[in-house]
Amino acid sequence: MYSSVKKTNVQISKDIFPAEAWELILKNREDNDLSIIDVSTPQEYKDLHLEGAINVNLLSRFFKTRLDVMDKSRTYVVYCKVGGRSKIAQKLMHQLGFQAIYNITGGTLLWEEEGLPFASGTKGLNKFSFCPFFISIVTFKKIKKILHNVSSRITQNTGIVASSGQES
Repeated sequence: MYSSVKKTNVQISKDIFPAEAWELILKNREDNDLSIIDVSTPQEYKDLHLEGAINVNLLSRFFKTRLDVMDKSRTYVVYCKVGGRSKIAQKLMHQLGFQAIYNITGGTLLWEEEGLPFASGTKGLNKFSFCPFFISIVTFKKIKKILHNVSSRITQNTGIVASSGQES
């Protein structure tokens, strides 16, 4: 499905499933033109990463600085644990002018589900730990729901007081 990476003037920014990413990695292993970027935290990277991946933590204050020194003409495969942080990294890399960025949909969770190999010496996936990005989104949604409920109750109570005051 994927041939060797070829240089073009057209920017490529695409989501691919782990099996497609693995095929792309295998076909370009000898070309030395493909880089695998793990945008997870250093601890997540230590626990589990793809062979040959380098860790460029999306949550680091130096993330953009690290991107600025990377060769924009190379091809990059980006991933994280779930796929949310790597999607953000993919969009940022596209905006910065990187020529070819492939985001692994589902991250290492789906990679493992599809039975694909990881780097030797990694501990393995802890399915019960969540990535910081995922936790932030879940927390934000819960706070938003609570604020909406409180706001609705205040509005309803204010409406009852106002209507009961008019009836007297």
